Amino acid sequence: MDRTRRNILEILGASAASLLFGSLSPLLGCASEEASSESDGQALTAVPWALLMYTVADDRSGGGALDTPAKNELKSIFSGANARRIPLAAQIDFKKPDGVFRAALTMPSDGTAKRLPAGPFGFEESSPRDTVLWRQIQDKTKDAVLRVQRCDADLNSARSGVLSEFLRFGMGACPAERYVVCFYGHSSGPMGMFFDQDTKSRVAKTLRLNELAAAAQVLKGRSAVVLFRDCFMSTLETAFEFRDVAPFLVASQSLVPIAGIWPWTDLVRELRPETESGEAALMLAKQLGLFLDVPENRAPFADAPVSVLETDATRQVAGPLKALANALEDARRDEKQRVACAGALDGARVGLDADHDNPGDPGLLDVPRMCDNLARLGISSVAGPAVALREVVTTKLVRFLNKQKNRYRGISIYYKPVKPEDIAMSVMQIDDVEETRKDAEAYKKLALNTATGWDRLALNPLTR
Repeated sequence: MDRTRRNILEILGASAASLLFGSLSPLLGCASEEASSESDGQALTAVPWALLMYTVADDRSGGGALDTPAKNELKSIFSGANARRIPLAAQIDFKKPDGVFRAALTMPSDGTAKRLPAGPFGFEESSPRDTVLWRQIQDKTKDAVLRVQRCDADLNSARSGVLSEFLRFGMGACPAERYVVCFYGHSSGPMGMFFDQDTKSRVAKTLRLNELAAAAQVLKGRSAVVLFRDCFMSTLETAFEFRDVAPFLVASQSLVPIAGIWPWTDLVRELRPETESGEAALMLAKQLGLFLDVPENRAPFADAPVSVLETDATRQVAGPLKALANALEDARRDEKQRVACAGALDGARVGLDADHDNPGDPGLLDVPRMCDNLARLGISSVAGPAVALREVVTTKLVRFLNKQKNRYRGISIYYKPVKPEDIAMSVMQIDDVEETRKDAEAYKKLALNTATGWDRLALNPLTR
């Protein structure tokens, strides 16, 4: 496939690009962009549950810090899926070497097809025996059928088109009524996930939250739970973006430890045909919480919180959050109120990236803590919406929280750091004027901000 067509597909996604290239496909000899649940004339049988895992081990460094942990995690999830007889599709983009793998694990009783959906990016069938990683996985999943594809081009996995095509591939290779979708990689929370670049390009890209959610729309309501093995994803921004994508999210407000391979056999233990989506989310989070309660599994951090968020509750969050944002903007004009509110907001910042005893990011506010701080000020115009916001967040949105310390309360929201030392420590504040401008413009477009106007405060904090 020529590079121009591949780049357009990466940016637009397979569906949009197919409108552009559809009439030319016979001339170009291109594979179909739509993943099919049939291959070689043999249909796959839809099952109650399947897993989809999207891993991006690329990062800003020149090394491959995530490569080995990502491989170990991949082995664990394939072993867990095999043990529980749950189909699994996975894609992994390593830092080194170049190229992208994707694979499907299906059970013989599913009517496994001979070949995987090809898709538009030039993936080709690859024997699991040709690669150490896949050979090891195959040896541990002998009761199932493992099929592997490889794309030698270094696709930009931080492009929404690459993600949406994988999700189509996953639905085609592992048809199911509902999916647990897991993301693995670096994250800057509300500023976006992953960090990758196009082939032969020096310009790297972050996948913005709205792009991530838009790509996941191809699941067409079948994503029951989205599980983030990524830092700082339990935020109001994430919940708003995923409201029409998945009913439940499992995520952390803080840093997610690289150490400790997640116990996937235990995590997916209760994915039975009768299991409801909310039950599945709670089961995943509780098992993960038990795992992270063991100090060596969350090393080097003293705290590794895990939350379950019910995204539909964001409809009830929008009103009080908008009222609070407006009240805080009004307080900006009164020096006494501005100073008091600024102190209350700053007091809701929890943790630092380099503080293993108190991990976190100063660019995030703990929402319940923020509401409590503001309510105590005695400013009626601020206290009313703060109390209302806390009520809906703690009783409707955050459905479960596991933590080792009493700092986090379930969900965060972005609020630009103001102290020089906090700015230097925040992964959400890049020391580059142009990148900061791009981050701000992208942040304004998030669903949270178009609904509530919170970005007016988040990007221009109150000062003391």
